Amino acid sequence: MPENSLPPRPGSEKKKRWEALDDLRGLAVLVMVPVNVAAQFTAVPAWFKHAPASGLTVADFVVPVFLFSLGLSASLSFARRIAKDGLAKTFLHALARCAALFVFGLLGILLVDHENSWEILQMLGATGLFSFFFLFLSPWPRLAAAGLLLAGVEVLRPLGLGALMRGWYDTGIAGPWGTFSLSFFAISASALGEMMKDRASGFRVLASAAMALLLAIGGLVALRYQPFSKHLLSLSYVLFTGGAASGLLALCILWRETLRWPLPLVGSLGRNPLLLYMLHSVLGVLAHALLSDDVSAPIAWSTSLAILALCCAVARVLDDRKLYVRL
Repeated sequence: MPENSLPPRPGSEKKKRWEALDDLRGLAVLVMVPVNVAAQFTAVPAWFKHAPASGLTVADFVVPVFLFSLGLSASLSFARRIAKDGLAKTFLHALARCAALFVFGLLGILLVDHENSWEILQMLGATGLFSFFFLFLSPWPRLAAAGLLLAGVEVLRPLGLGALMRGWYDTGIAGPWGTFSLSFFAISASALGEMMKDRASGFRVLASAAMALLLAIGGLVALRYQPFSKHLLSLSYVLFTGGAASGLLALCILWRETLRWPLPLVGSLGRNPLLLYMLHSVLGVLAHALLSDDVSAPIAWSTSLAILALCCAVARVLDDRKLYVRL
């Protein structure tokens, strides 16, 4: 994963982590783990699962928040890495990281999830590499490019792109054709992060809240023409959930930097998201191998929460020892 540290303050050589970003990513993991484990249990109510077609549930916000945090992380590390290592090494680092994510996802499909055709880690690798090239733009042109990217998707949707997305409907994220829409989260967030990284907490709250309001309004306007659809990454879904991710960031900044109330467990989850994703995936596969899909609701909920508790415990142990797995 990209680094998650703010630039050193004058007179200090030590980088300080942006804890609000750790909290944002941690909240995504906190919801992601039980949602993914519970997905196959029929007794778990629909509001806790991804909407099967049109609609929006709590589970449908996880990917946008995670990709939004990915873009914020990139905004903190890109310029520093370019200055330190140069363009060629920076690109090779990004390429190797994204390729590793893609390979991990492919191995997961080949070894465990044979019914799947496009895994989340593959999506992160493809989206991360595609979004990387937008980092060369300054923040405002990057925001404009993110908007044009979405506009291009909507222009091409009735010309064949929509049919290609529908062909990968069962992946839940439009398969590889969803890369363009999903990259909007990372690209727009990286522009926002670059604008905020040297500013005071109050500015960060206002900037992220302003983006949240604009995107959410855009999503509601688009909702008049097309329904929310995570599977097809409809414009209404992308804009509205992007606004929700930015709004959640504003709350994390307010909570952590203004009110100064720590969220130690959430922060720990956000500092090892890749490892926790892999861990909960393995535990989920084992749980579903031992239990039938139609177990009772108490067993389904208990299993999901038990795996979440185990992931939280691992996250705390690693955080206490300052062990962070990143690519």
